[in-house]
Amino acid sequence: MAICSFCYDRQAIAFTTRVVNGESMNENYCLKCAYLSKVPGIFEHMVSAGINDENIDAMADKVEIMMLENGGNGDFQSFFKNLKNQETDYHPFAGGKAPESPAPVREDTDKKEENMPDLEEVRKFFEGDKYATEATGIVIEKAEKGHSVVSLEPDGRHLNAVGGLMGAVYYTMADFAFAVAENCILDSDTITVTQATQMNFLRSWHGGKVTCTADIVKDGRYICLYEVKAFDKNGTELALIIVNGFKTARNKHPA
Repeated sequence: MAICSFCYDRQAIAFTTRVVNGESMNENYCLKCAYLSKVPGIFEHMVSAGINDENIDAMADKVEIMMLENGGNGDFQSFFKNLKNQETDYHPFAGGKAPESPAPVREDTDKKEENMPDLEEVRKFFEGDKYATEATGIVIEKAEKGHSVVSLEPDGRHLNAVGGLMGAVYYTMADFAFAVAENCILDSDTITVTQATQMNFLRSWHGGKVTCTADIVKDGRYICLYEVKAFDKNGTELALIIVNGFKTARNKHPA
């Protein structure tokens, strides 16, 4: 699964490489950004298929739904084939008014009480993440939609051969903090899984409690982006982690 390099929201289904100053640059396009950017070899195919300014949004939404149903897998050609083969009264490339798009999988809300789930219920649910809670010993300090705080009191099992904190500890804390912030609404129809993680180690740990905060940066239809920070007992930032998540139907996620 890859995110569009331009909107950072939709899944990419078209991939190109161009050379700039002698260096190759890979670029990933979602359906809409490929159309708007008029990517050579792709744009012409889209126009000949009947995609235009009036139906591009509907087509992009159809692709996103297909991506969700296929676990984020697919490419430009396969999606065009699937769209064309769909048996429906509305031909996706014939122009005209598209049928009403399905409601977004996740329902956003500004109600504070819906974004502030019961902490004990969240802790109980995430006891199922035994690697984070039992094997590693991470504790959930705060959980609300789009924000979480988790902590760890490192001991000998968390150290590397030279007495430092294992890099895997930072990764596990960041992944868990992200999961809590994104999936703490326990009655949601979707669940978000980690798609990609970028670790940036800033300073060495010198003992004491480690705390991770996770905060949402962008929340798209099916893709989200989080910034996770790790701090030592004095509040000094130890690591900065960027996490991309992919939203999928809860009943399709393996138990």
